[in-house]
Amino acid sequence: MRRSVLFVQPKLPGQFRRQIATALTDPKTDVLLISNASFGGSDVPKGAIHEFYGNPSPKGQLDPLYAEFNTAIATAAEVEKAALKLKLRGYTPDTIIAYYGYGESLFLRGMFPNTRIVTFFEYFYGLKDGAMNFDPEFRQPEAEILRRSKARNSVALLALHDCDEGIVPTKWQLSRMPEEYRHKIKIVPDKIDQDLNKPNPNAILRIAGREFSRKDQIVSYCARALEPTRGIHIFMRSLPRLMKEAPEAHVVIVGKPSTAYDPPLPNGEAYIDKYLSEIKDKIDLKRLHRVGWLEREDLTALFQVSSCHVYLTTPFVASWSLREALACQTPIVASNTAPVREFVEHGKNGYLVDFFDYNRIAETVSATLHQRR
Repeated sequence: MRRSVLFVQPKLPGQFRRQIATALTDPKTDVLLISNASFGGSDVPKGAIHEFYGNPSPKGQLDPLYAEFNTAIATAAEVEKAALKLKLRGYTPDTIIAYYGYGESLFLRGMFPNTRIVTFFEYFYGLKDGAMNFDPEFRQPEAEILRRSKARNSVALLALHDCDEGIVPTKWQLSRMPEEYRHKIKIVPDKIDQDLNKPNPNAILRIAGREFSRKDQIVSYCARALEPTRGIHIFMRSLPRLMKEAPEAHVVIVGKPSTAYDPPLPNGEAYIDKYLSEIKDKIDLKRLHRVGWLEREDLTALFQVSSCHVYLTTPFVASWSLREALACQTPIVASNTAPVREFVEHGKNGYLVDFFDYNRIAETVSATLHQRR
């Protein structure tokens, strides 16, 4: 008897890489995919049945609190159109595994009322021990934090109500979810590609017109967006002392000069430019390499040649890059925050330092460079 499973994710395969690959190996399973047209079809796994959904049309200027929910509803409608195309082709999935963050899963229950829906949850905002009120430098009044967290959580609550089962990658993320819904949420750890992310003593990284290997002193920092949630301001402030204590070290910063989770600066300036302007007269700019977005193989090569990888985050979601660096056995200096402690044990597979103590971060990185073990 044939069965079908539908995966819904803006950019395939995303968090569902392992599940999609497993489903594709079953000859009795139809693998259905819905993804965002903006990302194209280059990453669509072969052998699957695929439909795109479009981007919602802007509806004029809205308060950001309204705009986020408005976009989620519009995105849900676009996904619904793509799901209808699959239904008209005769497909009714037995299971749907969906991301919810931009509203993708909200209207799927109406389209497939008898289908089991499994929803991937990332983060639930709250007033205590969370990302929004963690950094005093960017802290807003409690009333504003409450407004923003409720607006952001509204989509998650709708998805939690609708799904048959929720999945989260870590214990920390499960602890953030509302207690009344935890009974239907289980932990399914993200799996990284360990065939790719592994030590390679012969790795070569080619950037800025030169080659780096494990013979060089390389300090790496990586974030999808270079913003305060990922501690870019703290890292930049650590560089004057770090470069002074490690005069041979080159610093490689990977990421886009944009925002993913933080509000943009009022003047449109990138956060990294703001904090670089604070320290540019105190560091050797020739040893600072801003490489933007790296291809997958180049990022792995960076971790493989890196003498120390610095990973900083507020109490938010731990990035894949942390786990990939760990898999490459890169020496790690990381922020002593809850999501990181689930992966890094101080003194065993890395060093944990207070998120705000940029002098201590510089000292620890310098010591790690000189150990070279």
